Amino acid sequence: MESGYIFLGNNVFSTLLAISEEEQAKGLMGQEWPPTIMSFIYTTPKINRFWMKNTPSPLDIVFSYNGVITQICKGTPHSTNLIGQYRPSDLIVELPHGTVVSLGIKLEQKVGLVKPTPDELKRIFAEKYRGIVKI
Repeated sequence: MESGYIFLGNNVFSTLLAISEEEQAKGLMGQEWPPTIMSFIYTTPKINRFWMKNTPSPLDIVFSYNGVITQICKGTPHSTNLIGQYRPSDLIVELPHGTVVSLGIKLEQKVGLVKPTPDELKRIFAEKYRGIVKI
C-alpha cells in the first residue's frame, strides 16, 4: 500500500493511501488503537458509505468533495450501520476518533493530498489499474 501526506484544514498528516478496490474494501479492519490514518482516493466522485465491521478502533471519518470537507462522521467499532450521507465524495480520510475535535477540523475546510503530487498519483493509479486514469 502506498503512503503519502494529506492536509485537513491547517493540519498535515502522514497517511496510508487506499487506492485499489481491495485496499478500500479492507480499510482499517483489524487495526488496534491507535489506528493508522488512511485516505481513500477515488478517480471519480461517487456516493461512498462505510461500515465498521471488523474494525476495533473508533474513528473520525471525513468525507470530502472537490477539495472541501463535506461530512464528518463517527465510526463506532464493529458496527454494520452505514456511515455517510447520500452525497458524492472523491476523498475520504479515516483518523483516530477525537482527532477532528482536538484539532478543530470543521466542515467546509480545505482538504487534499500534499504527496503524492497529481503526476505521481496518476502513475500510481496507472500501475494499480494497468492503464491511464485521468485525475
